[in-house]
Amino acid sequence: MIFTPNDTMHLATSHAISDETAALMLCADGAALSEAGNSTGAIECYTAAIAKAPAVLELYLVLANAQLLAGDELGARGTLQRALRHAARADAASEFTLGKALVEAGAGAAAVSCFRRVRAEHPNDGAAASALAASLREARQPDDAWTQAAAALALNPDDPATLLTASLIRHDLGDLPGALALCEHSLTLRPNSPGTRVTRGYLRHLLGDARGGWSDFESRARPAPDTSALQWQGESLQGHTITVIGEQGAGDQFQFLRFVQHPLLRAATRVIVTCQPEAVALLQAAGFDAVARNTPVQTDFWTPLLSLPLLLDIDADWRAPDARNYIDIPEVTRRASPRVQRVGVVWAGNPLHRNDAVRSIPASLLHALLRTHPKVTFVCMQPDGDRDDIPAAAWEKPHLGDWLATARELCTLDMLMTVDTGIAHLAGALGIPVWIMLPHVPDWRWGMHGNTTPWYPAARIFRQPARGDWSRVLTNVSAALSGAELGPL
Repeated sequence: MIFTPNDTMHLATSHAISDETAALMLCADGAALSEAGNSTGAIECYTAAIAKAPAVLELYLVLANAQLLAGDELGARGTLQRALRHAARADAASEFTLGKALVEAGAGAAAVSCFRRVRAEHPNDGAAASALAASLREARQPDDAWTQAAAALALNPDDPATLLTASLIRHDLGDLPGALALCEHSLTLRPNSPGTRVTRGYLRHLLGDARGGWSDFESRARPAPDTSALQWQGESLQGHTITVIGEQGAGDQFQFLRFVQHPLLRAATRVIVTCQPEAVALLQAAGFDAVARNTPVQTDFWTPLLSLPLLLDIDADWRAPDARNYIDIPEVTRRASPRVQRVGVVWAGNPLHRNDAVRSIPASLLHALLRTHPKVTFVCMQPDGDRDDIPAAAWEKPHLGDWLATARELCTLDMLMTVDTGIAHLAGALGIPVWIMLPHVPDWRWGMHGNTTPWYPAARIFRQPARGDWSRVLTNVSAALSGAELGPL
């Protein structure tokens, strides 16, 4: 007899069959619904299966997979973390699979306990050591991660994935030459690995090799529009139109917009820029021909935004014709003050960003800074600033809507102090003085040394002297702010 999903749900909720059999029936129907493209129905079946047999680890794995396929990464993380309660009773293979699923769902730190148990059962298994190393890295334990990575390499010195994991850990520890050597070794074994080439690109940028970095970045997942237009390869655009496809985060969009002003692109009859919907109004106000991503456009050529530096043969020091404010909003009057009196503050990025724990500052560390400068009006530019325990009386809290509203608010400030997130790039592109507070090993674009950056002439960099040392950064910022209160930046 063939049952429909509704029939199966009815049977599964009756007492005529065992709970485990009911769970398996529901799971089978979930698979059928998933195959038919009904992700919602599949998730409902898998959820009902878990309710019937909550101790069966594999059910959580299939539910999490369905949630990931439906784009619900947060839901998948929650499902897999619930599964951890049952992992200790599972066999090593199932526990290893659960750990890998946690890593894929962006919850690698939660996988540490799984991989520790697998590693204890299989001490000579290089894959187990490598997986534990990767999860310890996600848990922000790079020293322990390196111990496991070294053990994995001793067991399997020519495994490309382990070499890449080891490279990432050496990067986190600040050993960039060592990280690059491991990355290069991995590429000799698996030369077409996109992730490894992009990692090498990050390392090359941090070590000052901008052109090598741009070349490696071409291995990233790049947007490709549904169009018959040609992908631009650097040829003359005279008499032609080109669409520059926005990609990655808002910060990348703002940072790379400068290249749209390059003479080669300005020769085109029209340059269309696609961007996140929240940035369209801002870019249009600044004079860019901007449309939301995935908007159909008629164009002769197209190119991904982050491919422009390679196509234009850009080195690290190229600047837009007016690099001080290449995003300019004519309708906005900028604040002009002889002293620093209004200072915006951003202490955290998007909490869903995988590196957010490294780049963000605990809000509790800001209290001393706010108290030390009573003559400064601090303005909370944190979009979700209410999530942290800072008294509302400590500062102004404007309503921040889209990026245009944020840009207008930035123009009322004398200065912005911020961690490495999208608003740092917007302030720099607007020419607003911006103090950027960076972790000990920063993102690829900032280099490893110095307190200035060729990207933004009005920016000043404050770096952690050691991993995790935000207290010293804030002490240095406070001292610099004391001087800025007395006169121009």
